[in-house]
Amino acid sequence: MADGYREIILVCEPALEGILTAIYQAYEWKLIQENTRIQTGADDLNLFADYREVWTQPYKAAKVADTLIRRFGADTYEDICFAAASGSSDRAQAIYETVVLGLSGQVKGKLLQALTYDCVQRVFELARRVRKEEHRMKMFVRFRELEGGLLFSRIEPDADVTAFVMPHFADRFPLENFVIADTKRGIAGVHPSGKPWFLMHLQESECLAFENMEGRYTQQEREINLLIRRFTESISIEERENRKLQKHFMPLKYRSFMTECEDRL
Repeated sequence: MADGYREIILVCEPALEGILTAIYQAYEWKLIQENTRIQTGADDLNLFADYREVWTQPYKAAKVADTLIRRFGADTYEDICFAAASGSSDRAQAIYETVVLGLSGQVKGKLLQALTYDCVQRVFELARRVRKEEHRMKMFVRFRELEGGLLFSRIEPDADVTAFVMPHFADRFPLENFVIADTKRGIAGVHPSGKPWFLMHLQESECLAFENMEGRYTQQEREINLLIRRFTESISIEERENRKLQKHFMPLKYRSFMTECEDRL
């Protein structure tokens, strides 16, 4: 507790809209920032705190988003979006404190350049980490053709980057039907041929189905996968193999879903 007030903890959903809704409610309820904490989930319980559950309301989240873009610019808002996708347990509180700081008018210049503030430094760090993973996913995503012509890719990144990588592949494959499924979070990006892409939540049964797609690959896809693996093996020089350098450029956590690494894990 601070200043004699009981600490209030707003518990929200982990997605960006949930965090922004909680920030909206903190202002609507006129809560004192020093005594208010926002967290995703109620795992870290405090017996002496007052917990309030905040249900996601898109129109409230949109109002906060509009305010952030208007006051701090689209680039800063984008960084906040990346930070929210990090999955870090303290991301909601760091974003909340950064927004309060920015709206207070204490920061002159770009908000996320005020790295002397711990909350800003944390948001900046989380955003940079997620951007790095987004960049890697654009390189390491591998599509496979299923029966019916659908291109499918399964991923399990550390951060929730599906929404960030979908525009990249939609631009590259505008006339393809493809799906990028994050089975770790139960989220899939779906792109119908010639139409806008969208996100959908997966049921547990759908996640299990996506984890066992091998039997649905086309024969041509199987042959191509075999050729890729044989080519990778043929150009390898055993005497010059550098495992440490390989891990640097192609971390082990990405290799489970990469065609050329299936037999080399």
